[in-house]
Amino acid sequence: MIKLALVGSGNLAHHFYESILPLEEIQLVGVLSRNAETLASFDAVLTTTDPLALPAADLTIIAVSDDSISKVSQKLEQKHGLLAHTSGAQTLNAIAGQRRGVCYPLQTFSKSRAVDFSTIPFCLEAETEKDYELLEYFCSLLTQRVVRMNSDDRKHLHLAAVYVNNFVNQLYQRAYEILDGRDLPFDLLHPLILETANKVMDNRPSDVQTGPAKRGDQGIMEAHLEIQSEANQKIYTLLTQAIQNSQNT
Repeated sequence: MIKLALVGSGNLAHHFYESILPLEEIQLVGVLSRNAETLASFDAVLTTTDPLALPAADLTIIAVSDDSISKVSQKLEQKHGLLAHTSGAQTLNAIAGQRRGVCYPLQTFSKSRAVDFSTIPFCLEAETEKDYELLEYFCSLLTQRVVRMNSDDRKHLHLAAVYVNNFVNQLYQRAYEILDGRDLPFDLLHPLILETANKVMDNRPSDVQTGPAKRGDQGIMEAHLEIQSEANQKIYTLLTQAIQNSQNT
């Protein structure tokens, strides 16, 4: 049985907690967070705001903001075992400790939405083979896909994730505002959103690109520009050029 400690009380820590509790192979020894209020929802185990009060563990998962990883890890002790952060962008060296690892689940997390970890790829890294095996065993209890990945490759993966998640979501917001300004429901776009996502599951994105930029419909593009704000015009023009440039490569 693995003794595991959890650091953090945000979205990812919440979902780790919910998924780990039922596992017989894992003993969750405690949850550490600087925020006493958010710790209230972790009521099935010991919770503390004091790093020194966090019990000993074989593995400590640090699920905090990227900028806090180093500072938090400095407060943990040798008794807390392998320290593994969950960031896609930070390197292994972000952790200040003798035993360091990375346990990066490639997904976006919100407390209000249920998570099925079994479908989420976990990208792992550790300094020693023994520590990697510990991380791999832990993650294999949660997911069907574990990928060994170094810090540089993971940084590029995280960049790609920002494009398909954060940037795309911002485009959804722009689309929402366009429709809302005309009192049109956003759910009219739902089937299109789903079909666009489904197509790239089995195809190279450039092979399924459609639309006026792909076709070179200059009149439609000019008409689109006329009915947009200046800020949206810049985005529309930039993305149009990106699509057209992709066709020429």
